[in-house]
Amino acid sequence: MSFDTVEDNRKFAEKFGFPFALLSDTKRTMGMAYGAADDASAATAKRVAYVIGPDGRVKTVFAKASPKSFADDVLAVL
Repeated sequence: MSFDTVEDNRKFAEKFGFPFALLSDTKRTMGMAYGAADDASAATAKRVAYVIGPDGRVKTVFAKASPKSFADDVLAVL
């Protein structure tokens, strides 16, 4: 999820060969709800990540997700 437009996210995903669509939150509604922004005027989202279980409940919160270690961090939780 990012604050970028759908078109910007599509281009980014294509550039890096992502096999999935990226979600856009241009109104920052979800970003505010999940703590990725302190206010709606934030230019960018914080790197916050959530692991949500099959029951739809949040299992783990990564308040400062690191791109370098995130895959390993999530695998350790799973």
